[in-house]
Amino acid sequence: MTNRMKLIWLTLITLSLPLLFTTASSTAQESVAAGELVQEEGWELVRDNCTECHSSLIIVQNSGNRDVWKSRIEWMQSSQGLGELDLEVEGSILDYLTSNYGQKTASRRQALPMHLMPSNSNL
Repeated sequence: MTNRMKLIWLTLITLSLPLLFTTASSTAQESVAAGELVQEEGWELVRDNCTECHSSLIIVQNSGNRDVWKSRIEWMQSSQGLGELDLEVEGSILDYLTSNYGQKTASRRQALPMHLMPSNSNL
């Protein structure tokens, strides 16, 4: 692959990143700028406890039911240094994540239109 082709692919990927945020499952999530948490009940707890170690972008790019979010918290506690959370705090965080970033039916971005695809000169 030539440097020009690499540059074209990099540009296409960069330009398509906003599509990741426009295919969200909830109306509230769609109206929030990319990477920002939906400001509904519990969002401050998520901001204060979760973004201490990583960006909110990690949160909004993910989805899951309550068990999925709980397993992620447990994984962060067992391997990433997240401390134990008060049960009430953890419950509020799980409520928030489940209602605002619940399980999606599809999480893949839309395919690029054919006119944006590079020609395959190797065929």
